[in-house]
Amino acid sequence: MNKFSERLTEILKEKSISQYQFAKMIGMSRTIVNNYCTGKREPTLDGLITICNVLGESADYLLGIKDF
Repeated sequence: MNKFSERLTEILKEKSISQYQFAKMIGMSRTIVNNYCTGKREPTLDGLITICNVLGESADYLLGIKDF
């Protein structure tokens, strides 16, 4: 698991958002979100921006660049 997948999974759990709900929120399939959470896939830049905006988190945090 990479830092992005760990942090995404952690944030979804903290906010009580299921992968299915999150997929609908960002306009992607649940399979893609599951692949993000398991580290099998990483989002495109546009996808990362959408994820950051929906979750209210910085890309630096999600990518493990900063721990805030």
